[in-house]
Amino acid sequence: MFPENVQEYLEEEEVILMDAAPTYNGKAFLYDFKKGDFILENGKLVQVEGLEALKIWIEKLLRTEKFRFKIYEDVEYCVTIEDLIGGVWPPGFVEAELRREITEAAITNPYIEDLIEWKFERDSSYLHIYFTVLTPEGAFEMGVDF
Repeated sequence: MFPENVQEYLEEEEVILMDAAPTYNGKAFLYDFKKGDFILENGKLVQVEGLEALKIWIEKLLRTEKFRFKIYEDVEYCVTIEDLIGGVWPPGFVEAELRREITEAAITNPYIEDLIEWKFERDSSYLHIYFTVLTPEGAFEMGVDF
């Protein structure tokens, strides 16, 4: 019933578990962040999985301001970026702080390895933030407008 050398068996299991890359199997419902409502198809919420769900998780993370909602008081799922975006800080400082704040918040998700290749664009009423998300399943580009 048990392997002859239990210690060797356990060590092999640890190696297998440590080498296995995590796969994001989360699920989410499509959400239109511009309209502020869920996307419906035939009157039902549209469910997505995998990287598409991770994209929704990231955008919701970026739109959840820390200290504004009591429900997020004791969790790490938030950012503090509103003061940066609406402030009078120099653009270089704002971009560096946005990179730091967003990256620190995003990598709390075990399926996000890093955020790289940042790009910031401003127009008269929006700040557009673009970056590449690195995951064990590959990379994808992400863009959010504030």
